This record gives sequence, C-alpha cells and structure tokens, in this order.
Amino acid sequence: MNRREIVIFILIDAMGWEWLKNRQFVDDVLVHKQPVKTILGFSSAAIPSILTGKFPEEHGRWNLLYYNSLTSPFRWTRWLHFLPNFLLENRVSRKLITVITKKLVKAEGYFSGYVPTNKLHLFDICEKYNIYKPGGIEGTKSIIDYLADCEVPHKVYSYHDYSDAETFSTLKEDLKDERCKVYFAYLPELDAFLHMNADKRDEVDKKLDWYEGNIRSVKNEAEALGANIRLFVFSDHGMAPITGHFDLIGLLRRNNIDMDKDCTAVFDSTMARFWSSSPEVLDHIRGVLSSCSAGELLSDEALRDMRVYFDDGRYGQVIFLMKPGTLIYPNLFGAHKPKGMHGFHPDDKHSYGSYLASVSTYKPDLITDLYQIMRDEIDRISKRKDG
Repeated sequence: MNRREIVIFILIDAMGWEWLKNRQFVDDVLVHKQPVKTILGFSSAAIPSILTGKFPEEHGRWNLLYYNSLTSPFRWTRWLHFLPNFLLENRVSRKLITVITKKLVKAEGYFSGYVPTNKLHLFDICEKYNIYKPGGIEGTKSIIDYLADCEVPHKVYSYHDYSDAETFSTLKEDLKDERCKVYFAYLPELDAFLHMNADKRDEVDKKLDWYEGNIRSVKNEAEALGANIRLFVFSDHGMAPITGHFDLIGLLRRNNIDMDKDCTAVFDSTMARFWSSSPEVLDHIRGVLSSCSAGELLSDEALRDMRVYFDDGRYGQVIFLMKPGTLIYPNLFGAHKPKGMHGFHPDDKHSYGSYLASVSTYKPDLITDLYQIMRDEIDRISKRKDG
C-alpha cells in the first residue's frame, strides 16, 4: 500500500538569503538551499511573478500605484480637496480614505493610497482582488488557477484569513483531511518584523527560529498522520538593513521643481516616479536626478533588461532608484524610519530571496522559476495514486 503523499509550498515574505545562508533552518528536512534572484520592485510585483511565472511587463503588475485617472478607484476623493491639508495629510485620514475606497469598489486585494490626497484621484491600484483566489490576477493564470483547473484537492492560506500563527495551526489541522494533496501558505509577517528590526540580528534569528519551529511541527504532524511530505519554502525578496537617508524631495525643490504644479510624483521609499505633460519638465527632472549620487536614474534600456518596462509610462515616465541601504526621507509615509527595506536593485546581495526544499530536483535562478516548480509538483502528485 502506498502511503499518502502531500506537497506543501510555504512562501515567507522577505526571508532573504542573507538572513539564512549562515544559519540552520530545518536542515535535516530542507536538504537543498540556495539564493534566488528577485525582480525590481516590491511584493506587489514579486508575488504575482512567483504565482504566474511571468515578469511584470507580462502580468502587468509592478508598483502598487500606477497613473490612470480614468480608472482610479480614488476619483471620489476630489470632493475632499476643499478641506485643509492638516485634516487630509495624516495617517488616520489616509487609512480612512483607503477603507472607504475598498468598500466603494468592493476590493479584496492589498490596498493603499500613499500619495498626497489631492493627487490620489490620478492613480489606479494594481491589486484590487485577492491574488490567492482563482481569477485574482486579472489577464493571466496563476498557480492558484492551475490548482483549481486541475481539480487537485488543495488548501490555500493567506493574510486575508489568517495570521501567520493561525496559518500554521490551521494547516496542521487540515493535514487530517486525507483527500487533500497540496497546501499553499503565504506568510507575510516576517516582512513587517524585518522592517522594524533589521538592525537587530539576534531578534531576527529568534523570529526565524519561530518559523523554523513551526515548519518542523507541520512536518512532524504530517509524518505522524502517515504521510510522505515534499516541502518547499521560498521567499519573494530579501530585506536590506538601512544605512542612510537622503532628502530627494528637498533636492528637487531646491532645483525649482514644483511637485504640485509641474509634475506628479510618487516616492516608494526606494524609488521615485514622475509624470508630467511637459517634456521640458521631465527633462529638467532627469537632469537633476542624473547628477544625484544617492541613486540611479533608470533608463528605458535598464527597465527592459529587468523586464519592468511599460511603454505607456503608467508606472513612471521618469524613474529613480536609490542605492541599496539608502531610503528617500522625508517621504509621504510620515515620520516613520524603518530599519530594513526591500525594493532596491535586484543585483544587490540583500535583494535575493531564498529557496529551500526537501528534494534536490530543482535549482531555480529567478523567482519566476518557482511557478514551474510548483506546477511540476502539482502534475506529479495529481497522477499519483495513494492507498
């Protein structure tokens, strides 16, 4: 009699290779470990790339906000412009605007508006729906769609329903369902922890110990139930400790760039993006940024090489990327100064994600390779007869 076999995929946000490479992490089970290269951007781009096996230029998702006033879910905020700035430009009001907008458009995805309120109506958001459900990534198929299409008994866990601790406890309970063959869990809380504690190696190791213990507990529970387990643990990107800050907004203002009248700008912590109807203004911005040593003005060629080029400029007509470890500050996120950040150049050592597996079958180079690994494992287990 064949023992029941299951496959578990665990995506831990921001579990970078630099944090794992010199420590144990379920070494007796996860026998294959390696770095995996991420893409330029944040989780809003990296996770869809993992789930689809495609690059942002293909699946259409890069930074969270993109320029499109015609489809903006924030169009209603134009009626708020008569209010004074002190009522609109604070964390409470922005949170309230986000909550109201989500309800108005019935959005399920990760949703945030972090540009000045008087510019919000110009932007759409790339993740309106729950990407961990079938159909969640509009215009392309994800591994979640593939599981549904194959009719493989499976369960999916994400922050939409569970905390990380609840995901582990629920997954262990769900292992008792002998029909289920595939489990996929997305765990986001390490990302938030590293943002606050990337300067405290001991605390980070304790947090990683917690994830290691829970993964081992899942493995032990599966074996106690008589199942063979194939386990895959991976991340979307790493997390760089912050070593400095640069006042990019101040630099632009000192060079007579009025971001209220001349252009629209978004500052994504590690990246600044600009739009203007005036070619002269855009050229002036390029001239200022090209001489700024705190980062790099990204050419169209560089964006194409990284597979994040959009010819309509929706994600930025001019894009400036900060040097690894340096944040734009002040910025539009308030007075908070994180200790760690991602979204730097993919070649930086702290940008690399991690791939760990209980089998040595696969050796992915890029996070986009993880889709095919999951698909191959789903195909393999769907053909297997247990019992």
